[in-house]
Formats: sequence, C-alpha cells, structure tokens
Amino acid sequence: MASHAFQCLLTDRDLRASLVAIHAALRPGAHFAFETRHPQARAWENWTPSNATDITDTYGRALRVWHEIDSVTDDVVTFTETTAAPDGAVLRVDRTSLRFYDVTTLVALLVETGFEVETRFGDWNRGPVTGTSQEIITIARRT
Repeated sequence: MASHAFQCLLTDRDLRASLVAIHAALRPGAHFAFETRHPQARAWENWTPSNATDITDTYGRALRVWHEIDSVTDDVVTFTETTAAPDGAVLRVDRTSLRFYDVTTLVALLVETGFEVETRFGDWNRGPVTGTSQEIITIARRT
C-alpha cells in the first residue's frame, strides 16, 4: 500500500475492516507493507499556500499545487488541495481528510487483526522510527 493511502482510512472501524480483508487475502507468513506519515513530525503544519509545489503532470503541463488546512481534530487533518496553472488560474480544488496514526494504535490494530509487526522504519533508508521521523514504514507478517 503506497502513497500514504493508508491514511485515508479515517476510523478504527475502516482500518480494522481493511486489515481483516488484507489478512484474508494473504497466505500465512505473507507480508503486508505500508507507510504513513509520522504524526509527531506534524507535516500538515507546512501545508500552506506559501509552500506551493511546482509539478509537471503526465501530459507535460506545468502546474502549481498548494494545501490549506481546514481543521485538525484529534489525529485527523482535513485540508484543501488546490491545483492551478502557472499563472494562478485555479483548475481544481479537492477537500480531503487524512488520519495520522501513531505507532501504538497501528500495532494494536495490526495485532488485533492477525498480523505481527516484523519491522518498522522511520525513513526510506531504513532508519529507526524516532520523534523526528517523517514516516512510519511498517512491514507486517500474517500470523
């Protein structure tokens, strides 16, 4: 599961149902890997229009993308993502929410649904999860 898609599962119920389905699809001993942003890094605090990103889409068009936080309630961050042309003409506005799972919650839900955490990293170089890690990369094994 890539691109922080895991964070789109906003409730314990949604996450539990997904983990049960993933568990059922895997053979015993198989692995499930996913990443989520580490809540202690508070990434959303940098999601502001002044931190807009210039990208090129799959059609070769130059675009500018920025985020604005609408609310932070417990571990759920709701925000607006605006995509615009380089001249500032708004092309699309999307509103979404992401849940920032902490390590304790992740482990508890994984164990409850029949997984064992095999390893966890705090970055893509296999560094440890620390208070300053941007990511929580988890590799869990179906028991």
